[in-house]
Amino acid sequence: MKDRTEWLEDRRKGVGGSDIAAIMGVSPWKTAFQVYQEKRKEVKDWSGNEATDWGTRMEPTLRQFYSDTTGREVRLADKILFHKDYPCLLANLDGFTDDRRVVELKTSRTGKGWGEPGTNQVPDSYTLQVQHYMLVTGFPVADIVVSIGGALPVLYEIPEDLELQGMIVDAASAFWQRVLDGDPPPPVTFSDAVARFGKSEAVGSLIANQKVIKLVNDLRGIREQAKVLEAQEEEIKGKLIITLGESGDELIDPEGNVLVTYKLSKGRVSFALKGFQKLHPELYKQFTITGEASRRFLLKGEKS
Repeated sequence: MKDRTEWLEDRRKGVGGSDIAAIMGVSPWKTAFQVYQEKRKEVKDWSGNEATDWGTRMEPTLRQFYSDTTGREVRLADKILFHKDYPCLLANLDGFTDDRRVVELKTSRTGKGWGEPGTNQVPDSYTLQVQHYMLVTGFPVADIVVSIGGALPVLYEIPEDLELQGMIVDAASAFWQRVLDGDPPPPVTFSDAVARFGKSEAVGSLIANQKVIKLVNDLRGIREQAKVLEAQEEEIKGKLIITLGESGDELIDPEGNVLVTYKLSKGRVSFALKGFQKLHPELYKQFTITGEASRRFLLKGEKS
């Protein structure tokens, strides 16, 4: 059994089921540019969060539920699978059955995107994921077991869609060629743009067209709205603090539910950096580290 480091290295050898939705622009969690950075090892490996950790812990329970409900034994693949004709397509399955069904295990906080149990109505990102797995394995159907909001698990059945699988092949192949060529896909979010251009040494002026000028004006308008909302927030917070005054440190509703707290916290411990620099200039220099240069975005012409 490979350890996590080896497993992550194998995942960098191609496009997996959890990558394809981002590559095709329908993932709510990730962009194609972020996947590109992961494959090129330009960012640190994501270690997961509480939600993904919980999903991993639930896998044995969901797998057993599926077996108990369908009578099918779920087998585990002992390695990452690669497509026989398109080696850039890989699959890391949650499970499969002897009668050639992909088994995918999920936990979801909400029912958004999920249709009636037993149908193929699942969120688009999961549709692409299991179609990708069917493409790699050649299996004709996939079953998704999901517990929504901690409720009793339900099953969804997704048959193969050869037209969609053809689109997956095209998108994954084109993306993988970008990875091999070091040609990143276009950034689509603020974080993508900063990661792509934030450390380049670009100089000079660029004349903005009317479309770009509209973007600048839109940003100014949004920031003006944010200032108004921030002022309203401060006013409301002040009224609530005045309501509490010296009478208590939390505000509750008639049923006893806590609405607001205003508690005395411990004083913040900080380091007197300027004083230390003045008293120990050589020691300060010895432990001073200059960070990597990066570009800073500033909107000019804003009202103060």
